[in-house]
Amino acid sequence: MDAVTLAELEEKGMVEQPTGTGSTETTTTTTTTPPKKTDPSKIGPGPSAPPADTKDN
Repeated sequence: MDAVTLAELEEKGMVEQPTGTGSTETTTTTTTTPPKKTDPSKIGPGPSAPPADTKDN
């Protein structure tokens, strides 16, 4: 199970986490994960994203 799925399950309350136990590990993991609402497939330049080298830069 990857961290994004775990975060989504936690948000829905499907993952039981005892207070204090393992909370440090979870916090460390969650800091490095993308926002919970973000679909992993949409991370990075998508079809509608402008090219990196634009004239505005």
